[in-house]
Amino acid sequence: MRLSKTLKPLKTLSSTVSTTHRPAATAARATGLALSALAALTAIPPAAHATEGGLTTAAAGAEGFLAGALPPPGSYGLVYVNHYRADRFNNGDGDSAVPGFKVRATAVVGRVVWMSDTPVAGGQFGAYGVLPLVDLKVDAAGASDSRTALGDPELGALVAWHGPEWHHAAALAVVAPTGAYDRTRLANTGNHHWTLRPVFVASYLNAAGLDASAKITYSINGRNDDTDYRSGQYLHADFNLGQRVAPDWQVGLQGMLIHQTTDDKQAGAVVGDGMRTRVLALGPAVRWQSPAGVSLEAKVLKETAARWHTQGTALWLKAVWKL
Repeated sequence: MRLSKTLKPLKTLSSTVSTTHRPAATAARATGLALSALAALTAIPPAAHATEGGLTTAAAGAEGFLAGALPPPGSYGLVYVNHYRADRFNNGDGDSAVPGFKVRATAVVGRVVWMSDTPVAGGQFGAYGVLPLVDLKVDAAGASDSRTALGDPELGALVAWHGPEWHHAAALAVVAPTGAYDRTRLANTGNHHWTLRPVFVASYLNAAGLDASAKITYSINGRNDDTDYRSGQYLHADFNLGQRVAPDWQVGLQGMLIHQTTDDKQAGAVVGDGMRTRVLALGPAVRWQSPAGVSLEAKVLKETAARWHTQGTALWLKAVWKL
C-alpha cells in the first residue's frame, strides 16, 4: 500500500514555493498553506500515487512475480505490508518544493481473491476485495499531523486465461470513498471520491524459470465534493523480470510507473499547469514458496524522476495462501 491522493494541497503548496522568489514571503505563504490548503492531504495503501495530493489510490508497486498467473478455483488470502518514507515533494521541474516535508506511512492491506470454475469468454471468472489499514504521519512547512485508520476499499471482478506459457487476466474495479477523511486534517487515509479502474495483468513463464510479468491499470477519478477537486486520470504499471534460481526461490528486478494523462481540475478549471504526476521506481525482489503452497515475497523500490509527487523509498512484504 502506499500513500495516496494528497495532491491538491501539496501541489498547490509546492507550486507556490517554487514560483515565489522572496524567501520570507515564501516561508510565510508556505506556512499558511500548510495550515489551510494542505488540510486535504490523504494516504492509502498500495494504494500508494497526480491527483489531489500528489499520490494515487493505485497499489503502485504491490505486484511483481506471477502477476498474471491467477490461481485455480478456490479462495485465497493475501496480506501486503508496505512501509513508505519520503523527505521531498517534487514540483513539475523535479525540484524539491515543500519546505520541511516528510512522510512516514505503514499500511497493512488484506486482500481476498475468489476464483470459480465457471467459464466466461473462454476464461475463468473470479472476484476480489481489498481493505487497507494505514498509519500515516505527515510534516510540511511547519505543520504536522498523524492518523491511523482504514483506507478506501477496492472491489473488482475478473476473467483469467491460461496457456502453456502465457497467463493473463482482465478486471474492472471500483474504489469506494469510505476511508477516514476530514478536509480540515493534514493526514487522511481516505480520498473522498470514487475511482473506476480497468486492470490488465499478464505473465510469461517458461520451463527455464523465466518470469516476465506486468500489471497495468488506468484510474478514472470522481470529484471530491468537499473540495470540488477532480484529480486527473492516470496510468499505473507494475513490472517484474525474474528468474527461478532454486525449486522454491525466485529473484527479480521489479518496478512501478505512474503517469498522469489528464489535468487536475478544481471548480471545472485546470489547476496550475495541470499538475500531472509522474514517477518511476526500481529495485530488487525475492520470492519463496513453501511445499504447502504458501508464498512470501519482499522488495525494495526506490523512486526517481518524480514530478508533482513525493520521491522516496518503499519496502514491500507480501504473503499468499489458500483459504
